[in-house]
Amino acid sequence: MDSTVIDCEIHSSESAADIREYIADDEVREMEESGYLAGPDEWGPVQWDGWDRSHGGRSEVNIHSELGVAEDFDEFREKLGIDKVVFSPGQFRLTTIQDQDTLVTYMKALNSLIVDRFARDDGTYYAKMYVLGDHPEESAAEIERVGGEDGIVGIMITDVGPTQPMGDKSYEPIYEAAEKYDLPIILHSTTGIVPGFPIAGMQPKNFAEFHTLAHTVPKLWHANSLIVRGVPERYDVDFGFWEGGLSWVAGLAERLDREYLERSDEFADLSKMPSEYLSDFYYGTQPLPEEATSMVDVADLMERGNLEDQLVYTSDHPHQDFDAPTAVENIEGLDERQREKILGENAARLFGI
Repeated sequence: MDSTVIDCEIHSSESAADIREYIADDEVREMEESGYLAGPDEWGPVQWDGWDRSHGGRSEVNIHSELGVAEDFDEFREKLGIDKVVFSPGQFRLTTIQDQDTLVTYMKALNSLIVDRFARDDGTYYAKMYVLGDHPEESAAEIERVGGEDGIVGIMITDVGPTQPMGDKSYEPIYEAAEKYDLPIILHSTTGIVPGFPIAGMQPKNFAEFHTLAHTVPKLWHANSLIVRGVPERYDVDFGFWEGGLSWVAGLAERLDREYLERSDEFADLSKMPSEYLSDFYYGTQPLPEEATSMVDVADLMERGNLEDQLVYTSDHPHQDFDAPTAVENIEGLDERQREKILGENAARLFGI
C-alpha cells in the first residue's frame, strides 16, 4: 500500500506473572509471587471468565500472541504492510481482580511494563497506558507518573466493569490528567467476569449471546452519558471507542437528538446538537465483518455519522477475528482518499505520531 498504515490495536502479550516483575514494592512482589492456588501461576489474581471461545474446538482461537516486547511484532507487521503500531495492553482483564489494593498494584505494574517493553517512540512502536474507571484518583496519579513518558500516546480504559458511566463526576481527575498530558482516552470492551453494566443480570446462555452485546451496549452507555452530561464541553480530551463496530453510532445519534429537542433542559449546557459530539469521537474499524452485511455498509455509516475523519484502522491482533489492512482496502464505496485517512491519517492526528 502506498499510504502509511497505522494499526491502533495490537494487543501485547503479558501474563500476570510478567506484570508481577514490575511491582515496585519488593515485599508486595514477593507476596504475589508466592502463588494463587486457584489457577496457574501465570494468572495470579486475574480470573478467567469460563467462556469457551473455541466453540467446542471448532474455531481456532489465539487470545494471546507471543509479543513479549515490541520488536517481536517486526516480522508480522512487515508481512501485513503495517508501518506504525499503537499497542493496547493484552492483560486488560485486571478488573477481575477482587482485592482492590491488589488491583491498583497490578495497574501500576502493568503500566511500568508497557513503558519498558512497548512504548518505543521510535517512529514505529507506541503504546497506550491503562487506567481503572472505578479508581479515578489512583488512575490520575498513574497518568501523572506515566503520561509524559516517551511513546505513551493514549490511555485505555475498560468500558465493561466501571460501576458508573463515564459522564459521572467521579471521572473528573482522569479527564483533568488526560487533558494535561494531551492524551486521548480509548474505551475498550472485555468479556471478563466483572460486576459492572451490562454484565450484571444479563444471564446469557452461551458465549454468542453474551459477546453480541458485550462490545456494543457498554459503548452506548458511556457515549450517551458523556454527551448528556457535557463532558466534551468541559474537557479538551478526545475519546475513542474500540472493538464495537460502527452500527450503533447512527442509532444513538438519532435518539440523542430527539431527546434533546424534547427536553434539552435535562442535558448539560451544550453548544451543538448531541449527534455532533458523536461525530467528534473516534472509532476503531474492527470488527469490519460485522458491518459488511446487506443491512448496512461502512461507507454509508461513515456518511451518516460524518465520520470520515474519525475512523481509524484497528486490527485487534492476535484475536481470531482480527482484520488485516486489506479489510479496509476491500470496503466497497470508499474512494482512495477516504482509505488513506482510515489507514493512517486519522490515527496520526489522534495520537500525534
